[in-house]
Amino acid sequence: MTHATRPVLVVGPIATPDDIDNLRGYAFDVADQLGVPATYATHNDYRMTDFGAVYVLCASMELHDTVGLLLVAEALAAGIPVYEPQAPQEAARCLCGQVQAVRTVVGDDGEVWCAECRGESVCGWCGEWPDMEDVEIVEGNDMWVPLHAGCLDGMRRAMSTSVLPAAA
Repeated sequence: MTHATRPVLVVGPIATPDDIDNLRGYAFDVADQLGVPATYATHNDYRMTDFGAVYVLCASMELHDTVGLLLVAEALAAGIPVYEPQAPQEAARCLCGQVQAVRTVVGDDGEVWCAECRGESVCGWCGEWPDMEDVEIVEGNDMWVPLHAGCLDGMRRAMSTSVLPAAA
């Protein structure tokens, strides 16, 4: 797996239920736009080397929660990239139509390319690209995971204690 397709950790304020809900929503955006599993940090018991990057919900100087500050410091010490939110004016739409508000990537051709169009989006279960089957972003155990529909069924069977939603 390249850096771009490794799971990421999303940190931000967690002092209130609203803070956690905002962090959860931002983690969804990260998983959806980057096409990788995104864990939203509700505690500090994570092994930073399990993640390819850390995305911060707010500017680091606005992060006052001990958990978030500790995780950002651990990531920096481990050489893990830490990305602060991009400015709203940097958001752009990929040629496929997906809005890129988390991390806009402009190719050599000057066009905006989302993770799926760059070939960096993968199914969190099988590791395959979504070129033949669309992926769906599914929540389970404080994380959002892009999954093929078939892989979602396999994951449900393998994780009988999961909090994944029931099949539609």
